[in-house]
Amino acid sequence: MKNQSKIIIGVALLVAGLVSCRKGDDLYTSPNQPITATAASMLSACEVGTFNSQEGGTVRIASILMQNSSGVAGQMVQPEQYSLLESDMDNYWNTLYPTMLNCKLLIDTYGGDQNPNYRGIARVLMAMNLGMTTDMWGDCPYSEAFQGASGNYTPHFDPQQNVLNSIQTLLDGAIADLANTNNHISPGTNDFVFNGDVAAWTKIAWTLKARYYMRLSKKAGFDATVVLTDLTNGIASNDDNCYTIHGAGASEGNQWASFLDNRYGYIVANQTLIDSMGNMTDPRTPYYFDTTGVGIATGNIIGNSDANVSSWGPYVGGFDDQGYTNGAKQLPMVSYAEALFLEAEAKARLGDGTAFTSLNNAIMASVQEVTGGANDGSSIAIYTGANTDLHTVILEKWKAMFANPIESYSDYRRTGFPALTVNPNGLVSFIPKRMPTSLQERSGNPNAPVPSISQAVWYAE
Repeated sequence: MKNQSKIIIGVALLVAGLVSCRKGDDLYTSPNQPITATAASMLSACEVGTFNSQEGGTVRIASILMQNSSGVAGQMVQPEQYSLLESDMDNYWNTLYPTMLNCKLLIDTYGGDQNPNYRGIARVLMAMNLGMTTDMWGDCPYSEAFQGASGNYTPHFDPQQNVLNSIQTLLDGAIADLANTNNHISPGTNDFVFNGDVAAWTKIAWTLKARYYMRLSKKAGFDATVVLTDLTNGIASNDDNCYTIHGAGASEGNQWASFLDNRYGYIVANQTLIDSMGNMTDPRTPYYFDTTGVGIATGNIIGNSDANVSSWGPYVGGFDDQGYTNGAKQLPMVSYAEALFLEAEAKARLGDGTAFTSLNNAIMASVQEVTGGANDGSSIAIYTGANTDLHTVILEKWKAMFANPIESYSDYRRTGFPALTVNPNGLVSFIPKRMPTSLQERSGNPNAPVPSISQAVWYAE
């Protein structure tokens, strides 16, 4: 990772604009507890909130729906059986929107015209959180969101088509802001991801433009060359990857490891992914899954509920050969491998004969990132022009997006790949096509739509 911050994160979401009445002993204010927000503190809060969303409950649900994992105990049995509860959505919704509110405040107030580099990073983070929201729920509040201070607590939901346009507008604005050198103050170590490296953030913005434009692949007017053009300015190696950042403390770890620590046995490996990877034939298998003592990965077979199989492995902070979890493990939010898979898909759609080269490069980038360079991936990057098509590109991307299953979930809904077997014991006869509306939002906002989980989001129609 480029310019990795070693700052230990023990930060909760920051509520901006808090001001205390200072009198008496209140005058002796700890410098570690600022009474007003700053651009620096707001950026840190936006990033930590984004890390939480990128590793949180929606990610676990997507991992189960995409058969990377199986929910075999506790509350994780529900998504395994396609029972998605409105009440469970409240926590996820209430993580995403406070984070986006902080991004909005950083964009409009604490960054603004005086600090365009801060504003640019905030726009990238807003795009990432808004993208996750629309991927999981489809239509969502944006143009009327964040207006509680003016009394609007019941925003209308923007159509997904408009949300995707807003994401592109955010990213275009970010690219312009990040190129602006006229800054009153500039981000530094308060940027946990890149230490204020605006060139690195610019590459992320361009890669996200390609990601969210590819969501339109089923729509009239889609032009795959736009994806390729965006990617020429995007991530160029694994050194450019955008990671969640975590400290070593128990309260600072990533949420994959934390979930294992607190609810071990609730989620296990899924045999569908293991079989598709050829088990240990794929160098990533012992990193994705705990193979300690058995030498192979074992998973729950879809339709069963077997907890006596492999757990998550060291790649996501799970168990390694020393038998413990690594909560400080940092996970990619946007990666070089993803960029190359987008390139391969665009070329496959265009009939470009070099699509197989991009696909093989994507597989190797994934293996190198997952194994920390211990394996170059060449043993499985063996596609040719004859066997490279949209199906093989999305199949291999699914294997690579283990830590980013929402990408796989989005790909599955717009392409139909990979070809997954529906859980025969599911409460519905299909893999859910979206998350249900948050219970709090449905009950408190009369403008909230309540589509069925059988209804495809707009870009998958």
